[in-house]
Amino acid sequence: MAVVTLSDIHIAFGPEVVLDKLNLQLYAGEKVGMVGVNGSGKSTILNLIVGRVEPDMGRVGKQKGLRIGYLPQEATFNGKRTVLEEMHAGVEHLLKLQRAIQTASGEMESLTGSALKAKMNQYDRLCHDFEIAGGYAYEVRIQTTLAGLGFEAELHQAKTSALSGGQLSRLGLAQVLMLDTDLLLLDEPTNHLDMPATEWLERFLTDYNGAAVIISHDRSLLDKAACKIIEVEKRQAKVWNGNYSNYIQTKETLRLQQQREHTKRVEMVERTLDFIARNKDQEGMRKTARGRKTQLNRLLKENPDYLEKPTNSKTISFSFGKIDRASDLVLRCEAMGKSFGELTLFENLSFDVLSGERLGITGPNGTGKSTFLRLALGRIEPSAGSIRMGKNLRIGYLDQHGDVLDSSRSVLDEALSINPRLSSEQVRNRLGAFLFTGDDVFKLCGDLSGGQRNRLMLCRLVLAEPNVLVMDEPTNHLDIASREMLETSLAGYSGTMIVVSHDRYFLDRVIDKLIVVGTDDLGHRCIGKTEFIDIKPVYSYYTSLVRKRLESRQQKLKSRTGGSRKRRPASAESRPRDRTPKELKRFNKYSIEQIEELIMALEQELADMKERFGEAIIYKNPEQLAQLQQTYDATTTELNLLYQAYERREG
Repeated sequence: MAVVTLSDIHIAFGPEVVLDKLNLQLYAGEKVGMVGVNGSGKSTILNLIVGRVEPDMGRVGKQKGLRIGYLPQEATFNGKRTVLEEMHAGVEHLLKLQRAIQTASGEMESLTGSALKAKMNQYDRLCHDFEIAGGYAYEVRIQTTLAGLGFEAELHQAKTSALSGGQLSRLGLAQVLMLDTDLLLLDEPTNHLDMPATEWLERFLTDYNGAAVIISHDRSLLDKAACKIIEVEKRQAKVWNGNYSNYIQTKETLRLQQQREHTKRVEMVERTLDFIARNKDQEGMRKTARGRKTQLNRLLKENPDYLEKPTNSKTISFSFGKIDRASDLVLRCEAMGKSFGELTLFENLSFDVLSGERLGITGPNGTGKSTFLRLALGRIEPSAGSIRMGKNLRIGYLDQHGDVLDSSRSVLDEALSINPRLSSEQVRNRLGAFLFTGDDVFKLCGDLSGGQRNRLMLCRLVLAEPNVLVMDEPTNHLDIASREMLETSLAGYSGTMIVVSHDRYFLDRVIDKLIVVGTDDLGHRCIGKTEFIDIKPVYSYYTSLVRKRLESRQQKLKSRTGGSRKRRPASAESRPRDRTPKELKRFNKYSIEQIEELIMALEQELADMKERFGEAIIYKNPEQLAQLQQTYDATTTELNLLYQAYERREG
C-alpha cells in the first residue's frame, strides 16, 4: 500500500524548472535509495513530502496519520541545550507522560476512598500509555543511538553550541532515528559519519520496520539497505528494482540497447534518404520515392525525438596525463610516533610506500588519519621516530576542507596559478571538464559550495601533473556520477597514491593496500592501534576479517566456559602485558579464565536487566527505573573494559 503518492508534480524556482510531470509512489516498509546529480531535485522531493515546499502544480497525497521523520542536509540547533537534552526533546511526549505518572503517584499518598481509586485508575492508564509508546525503553534507545553514531559519553552533557558541524549532523540523525515513525526521509545521512557509524546505520535501517527514502552518495549503503533505487533525472523520477549494483547493471544494459536502437534508426533514415535521392527522378520510381519521403516526414514529425542520441547526465570528465616516474621510495616511516599530550595517535609505526603503490587510510573520526597526511607532508613533526617523503617528487595534495584554495581568487586565477605554462584558454577548457563553464570561472573561491570546491581542487591536481597524489576524502561532496568518474580516472593513473577515505566502494575499487587506524582487532575504537591489509578488495576483506574474529571470539568464550578446563600456568596467563592502559590495570590480577567467567557473568546480568525493563513493578516506579538504567549503563561499561582486557591477554 502506498504511504505517499506524488502526482503530476511541477515545481520551479524562478525561471528554473526543477521537477516536471513527476509521478512517484512510496510503499509501506520499503527502503529506497534516491540518486541523481547534485541539483537534480532530490532534496526538493523530500521537502514536498514533509510540506516544506508546495508544488506549483500536481498533488502530494499521504496516508492518514503517517508519522514522518525527516533529516535535512544541515541540522540546526539553538545551541542552548545539551546533547542529551536535545535527544529528550525528540521524545517530549514520553517525558510529559512520565511527569504525569510521577504527579499521580505523589497525589495518591494524600487520597483515600473513591478519590484514591479514581487516581489509581488514572495512574494505571498513564502507565499503560507510557508502556505502549515505548517509554520504558527510551533511555536505552537514546544511549544506544548516541553510541552507534559515535558520541562518546563525555559529549552527552556538552552544549550543542560547542559541537562541530559534523557532530551537529550526527546529532540531527540521532534525533530522527529516536522518533516513532512510519517513514524516514534521510538527506545524505552518512555525511560526517565514519565507517563504524555508517555500518551501525545500515543495521538500523535493515531492522527498521517502516519505509525509508535515503538520499546518499554512499554506494555501499545503497547496496546493503535499499530494495529499490529512485533516479531523479531530467526533472522526473524513475524507479529501478533492486539495490544500487543492480541499478547500475540494469541501466548499463538499457543504455546499450538504446544506443543500438539509435544506430538502427539513423541507418534506417540514411537508407531511406539515399533511396529517395536515387529514385526521385527515375521513371517508374518517382511515386514510390515520394511515398517514402511522405512516410519519413510523418514519422519524424510525430516523433521529434526519433533521432535524438541517448545522453548521460552532465558530470565531470577528466584523466591524468602521462607522468614522470617517481623515485622508487615514495614514503618511509620508521618507528614513528605522534602524541598530543596524553593522546597517542601513532606508536612505533614502520612501513614503506613504493612508487606506483596505492595506499588507503581509514578508521573512525578523530583517530589521526588527516594527522598522518600532515606528518607525511612535513607540515607537522612526529613525536618519535621519523617519516619522510622521497626525493624529486611532484606532490599533488587535495585537502578535504579546501584550505589550499585562496578564497580571494577567482576560479580561473586559482587554476592558472597551478601551471603557468598553460594559456587562459587551455585552463578554461580544463575547467569546463570539471563543470566550470561561462561566468562560473570568475566566481571567487570563497563563494563556492562544498562540491564546487572539491571539483576545483581535483582540477588543480590534474593541472599540476603530480607523480604522487595525497588526497584527504576526495569523494566528499561529489555526486555518484562524479565519484565514479574520479575512480575511472584514478584507475588509469600511473603514479603513487596515498588516500584517506571513508568511502568503502572507492577503497575497494581504487586502493591496493589499506591502513586501518584507531580500531582494535574487533573493529572497536582504540586510538593508537593500526592494522595493515594488502588483500584486495581491501575494505571488503577487512570487514570479513573482523567478522571472522568476532565469531571466533564468541566460539572461544563458549568453549572455554563449558566443561572442565586445564588452567594455564600462572606465569603465562596472568602475567600482565607491558604498558597496560590505566583503565585496565585492575584486571591484571585475574587469570584469563577468571576474566572469561566475569564476562559471562556480566553478559547474563545484562540479559536479566533487559527483561526487568519490561516489568510493571519497575516501569511504574520512576526511581527504580532510573536506578536500573544507571546499573545497566555501569555494567555495560564494565563489560566493554573486560572485553578489552580479554583481547589484550589473548594477544
